[in-house]
Amino acid sequence: MTPFGWRFSGTLFGVLMLPALYILAKKLFGGSIVPAACTALMATDFMHFVQTRIATIDTYAVFFTLLMYLFMYLFLSEGRLLDLALCGVSFGLGIASKWTCFYAGAGLAVIWLCWVIGGLSTRSLDWKGFVKNALFCVVFFILVPAAIYYFAYLPYGAARGITNPFCRDYLRIVLDNQRYMFSYHSALVATHPYDSRWYQWILDIRPILYYLEYLPDGRVSSFGAFVNPVLCWGGLMALFVLGYLAVMRRDRVSAFILVGYLAQLLPWVFVTRLTFAYHYFPCTIFLALALGRCFDVNGRNLPYGKVLTAAFVLMSFAVFVLFYPKLAGVPVPKGILRSWLPTWPF
Repeated sequence: MTPFGWRFSGTLFGVLMLPALYILAKKLFGGSIVPAACTALMATDFMHFVQTRIATIDTYAVFFTLLMYLFMYLFLSEGRLLDLALCGVSFGLGIASKWTCFYAGAGLAVIWLCWVIGGLSTRSLDWKGFVKNALFCVVFFILVPAAIYYFAYLPYGAARGITNPFCRDYLRIVLDNQRYMFSYHSALVATHPYDSRWYQWILDIRPILYYLEYLPDGRVSSFGAFVNPVLCWGGLMALFVLGYLAVMRRDRVSAFILVGYLAQLLPWVFVTRLTFAYHYFPCTIFLALALGRCFDVNGRNLPYGKVLTAAFVLMSFAVFVLFYPKLAGVPVPKGILRSWLPTWPF
C-alpha cells in the first residue's frame, strides 16, 4: 500500500495494451507496418499515457475492452469457441473493474447478431448450430461474468472479516454495494470546473486538469488528460471514411471498428450526470484502429501510402513530445507552451 504499489499494476496494464492492440490490428489488417502504426498512435496518445500512470480503474476497463474485441474478432474469423469463451471471460473481468464495460458488451452483442445470426461471419451457421452457440454465450457472457463479478468482492469481504463467499453476509455486501453505486451515479447532481460532454470529447475541446502548482521560481507544474489531437481529430475523420466503407463497400472490418467505437460513445449521449474527458478513453482504441484501416486502404491503393502512414505517426510522436511537460507534470516556465484551443486549461 504505497504510491508505487498503487500505480504499478495500472502502468503494467497500460503497457500490455500495446501488444494486445498490435495483435488485434495484425488480425484486422495483416502485415506489420499498419499494426505497428496503430500501436505507435496508442503509445503516443495523451490519454493512454496519463490515465495509466495515475492508478485509475479506467486502465483495466480499457484493457479488458481491448481483449474482448480481440477475442471476438478471432472467433468471427477463425470460428473457435475457445476465443468466444475468452471474450466472455474478458467481459466479466471488465465489468468487475468498471460498469462502463457493459457498453463494450453491448457492442459485442451487436457484432455477434450481425455477423453470426445474420450470416455475415466467415462460416455458415444452421439453426442447430445457432442454438448451441447461443447457449454457449449464455454461459460465457452471463453466468461466467456474473461469477467473476461476485467473487471479485472476496477482498472486500475479507476486509470485513468475511471469508465465505456463500454466506448471507457476503451476499449482502455485494447487493448493498450495487444499490449504493447505482443510486449514487443515477442521482448525482454536481458541478466541476473541468467537466465535459461527449460532443466535446470527440473534438478534444475540454481536457480534465488533474494537477496544477505554481512554483516559487516562476515555473509551473501541471498535467491533465485529453486525447492527442493527431489521434482525436485524425481518427474522427477516419471514422467517416469507415462509415462509407462499411455502408457502400460492405466492408466488415470497417463495420467491426465502427460498432466498437459507437458502443463506447453512444451511451454517454444519454447520460445527464457529471462526465469527464477520461470517459472517452475506451474510444481511443477504435480511433487508432480506424486510422489503421485508412492506412491499410491507402497502402494498397496509393503509391506513397506507406510514406503517409509514417508521416502521420511521426506527427503524433512530435506532438506528444511537445506536450510531454503537460502530461507528466514537468516544471516549465509559465507560458512556454501555448494551448491550441482557448478551452484547454494549460
